[in-house]
Amino acid sequence: MKKPSGVILYQGPSLLDGAPIVVIATGLHSSRNGKTGDMVQTHILRADMLPVAAIQEGKDSSICGDCVHRGDGTGKHRTCYVTVYQAQTTVYKAFLRGSYPVYDPAVHDKYLEGRAVRVGTYGDPVAAPIEVWHNLKRLASITTGYSHQWRTIAKAWAKLVMASADTPDDVAHARQLGYRSFRVGDEKLAGEVLCPASKEAGKKLQCIDCGACGGADGRKASIYIPLHGGTVVMSNKPRLIARIAA
Repeated sequence: MKKPSGVILYQGPSLLDGAPIVVIATGLHSSRNGKTGDMVQTHILRADMLPVAAIQEGKDSSICGDCVHRGDGTGKHRTCYVTVYQAQTTVYKAFLRGSYPVYDPAVHDKYLEGRAVRVGTYGDPVAAPIEVWHNLKRLASITTGYSHQWRTIAKAWAKLVMASADTPDDVAHARQLGYRSFRVGDEKLAGEVLCPASKEAGKKLQCIDCGACGGADGRKASIYIPLHGGTVVMSNKPRLIARIAA
């Protein structure tokens, strides 16, 4: 059997709002992501529309929750660094074509075992059942992941993901709830270390070699990185804004 380029890990209602979503793992052959290194990437997408359309219609809340970096619900004022009209749109179109098989442990575990996995390359992991990610963590050498929903979700998530923090108060609050945090900001706080994959740190490690963003795994330091996002203008991509029925 030919090795697939990706697999569908979950397809069903979003645990955030009940809308249809799909979780797809890609990079089963290899990943060329320059920051993370050769990690399996996981994309959490609306199953019924293109990623750009979901952003422009404000329906990306199904996969991103209340993340402040989503923008204003029309595609404007986004500070998310993910350029969804590139990788995520390619993945979604492949999903529509039926390119990805549904995950079968007997068939696909051998492609995931011992790999490093990025939990939520795009989208918040809590949109899908935690069991999806626990299974990947069981197979993986390391996992990294982040959530903006840390204030309201079950404490079990703290061992799997970092709290995405936007302010110093968020860092303190997350720590009280048992999370380590990952924060994008202007200056490093006490108890934080600079992300070694950042430009400011000289890109001395890729995520696959660091693994520090694996949640509350016994380490104490939280992670900080200088602002690296920016407003993403998508109105110049008219071919990508039309909804496609799944």
